[in-house]
Amino acid sequence: MFCKQCGAQVEDTATSCAKCGTSIGTSNPTGAVADKVKAASKDSFEAFRKFATDPVGGLSVAYESLGAARAFSVGISFGIVFSLCALLAAYRLLPEFVRPPGVGGFFKLLVWACVPYVSLAGACALARLVFRGTGGLSNDTFVSGASLLPFGFVMLLSTLLGAGNFGVISVLVVFALCLTILMLFAGCTRISKMSERSATIAVPLMVILSYWISKIIYNAMVNSNTMFPMSQSFQ
Repeated sequence: MFCKQCGAQVEDTATSCAKCGTSIGTSNPTGAVADKVKAASKDSFEAFRKFATDPVGGLSVAYESLGAARAFSVGISFGIVFSLCALLAAYRLLPEFVRPPGVGGFFKLLVWACVPYVSLAGACALARLVFRGTGGLSNDTFVSGASLLPFGFVMLLSTLLGAGNFGVISVLVVFALCLTILMLFAGCTRISKMSERSATIAVPLMVILSYWISKIIYNAMVNSNTMFPMSQSFQ
């Protein structure tokens, strides 16, 4: 869990924070989970503030202010935000007869919305290993989650604009793609400590690999009739 005073990570059995000395007290598992969620939400907001106006330069500043353990949680939080934006866009923009029905359909769409984040995080991890970057999964989850936020916000905005504003949405998608690529490059060079030469090759490979993995997963879901079953009649 995390200290409510300074946000430092402490052992679940600890009675006080080793960093600031604040009394932690005892708590039940539910309270501990709530504390972790609250701390991750606070960290995510503060990290977002650091790179919102400076996505390239502020990304590494935000990561270094968190440390590896907290950055991992923040990366997961960013991935959840992106996935929820994608889920909302799917419900608003997809025709009703295409969407899978019921509660089961909701969870199927939720899985669909999570695929890009999981795919990009995996691509980041592979690129870090191949190009001998430093760090671990905290790098990959944080960079992939942060770099997908522009797409998440565009999808959220598209639900307000509607399909009739396709031209405006297309421009926003291109803008989001450029931001994502720049943030991936910053993540590779300033967080995973790759050389600029390696990152120049790694970033496009990460984007292509992420798209390829996502496509394979989506095709498997459609072919197994677990996603968009009505689409089979149009093939």
